Amino acid sequence: MANDFIIVGGGPSGCAAALFAARAKRKVALIQKGITPLMRSFQWLLPGLPQELGPFEWLSHMRSQIANIGFEIVDEEVTQAALGASVKQITTASGKMLEAPVIILATGCYDRHGFIEGESTFVGHGVFYNAWQDGPLCEGETVVVEGKNEEAMREVLYLSRFAKKIHFVIPALKPEGNEKIIHALHNNSKIEILPSASIKKISGEEKLESVSVLVAGEEKTIPAKCVFLYARTSKPQYEFLKGTIEISEEGAVMVDDRFMTSVPGVFACGDMLAGVPQLQFVSAAQGLVAAMHADRHFSTLNL
Repeated sequence: MANDFIIVGGGPSGCAAALFAARAKRKVALIQKGITPLMRSFQWLLPGLPQELGPFEWLSHMRSQIANIGFEIVDEEVTQAALGASVKQITTASGKMLEAPVIILATGCYDRHGFIEGESTFVGHGVFYNAWQDGPLCEGETVVVEGKNEEAMREVLYLSRFAKKIHFVIPALKPEGNEKIIHALHNNSKIEILPSASIKKISGEEKLESVSVLVAGEEKTIPAKCVFLYARTSKPQYEFLKGTIEISEEGAVMVDDRFMTSVPGVFACGDMLAGVPQLQFVSAAQGLVAAMHADRHFSTLNL
């Protein structure tokens, strides 16, 4: 058998899992289909990181480490998975089949639909998805937030610590959630609530400059430097699994305290556990822990 481990996904969790497994002297194949366009900035989260190190550069460093260790990297999309037997099989879009007794799933949850015009152009450079992570980047700026649930409202209140002005675009008649939080929104002088509204376009040259918003049937342009989006959801990328592992009602992959799924020998880590994008360092840590338990599982198989 060619591989001990197959790791599906080349993001932070997949790369961290691959690094551990390779250094543990396992034969590893990493299947990836490219870097997600929704990587976010994160310099302030970990003291000591140089300011010029962005998420793409960080992930590139991880992949360079993988290349230096030397193992198989397959730049393709996975289309099928047969996970029931002791030897698992993964098939790629070109028909390439890989086999291993241990699989680590780290495909993320970036399969977004309904991108706003201009959104992908400014991801990480004005367009964000997590105020707790990127809020400090908007110090003193005008910010547009789109969302309607309690999560979005909490993020707006958090952003008000940094932003000069917040336009809260609500694609509904009113926000949905805790009345105390709604009251806090209305009593915050930095926040302008725009009900029955939606973002239509994000514009700018080298940097984000404005946001076009449809409010009660009328389009208006708001000069802004930052946009946070909560109205459009992501979902884990596990279509190729086709019911082989247990999934929660919310769409997240279910694992135990060892990061093992409902199928023995199949582990999962990263954003597909949360069903929403999470901090990259959290995903990387989960990949490392998943690989540690996967290594112990593999050792048990060979006793």
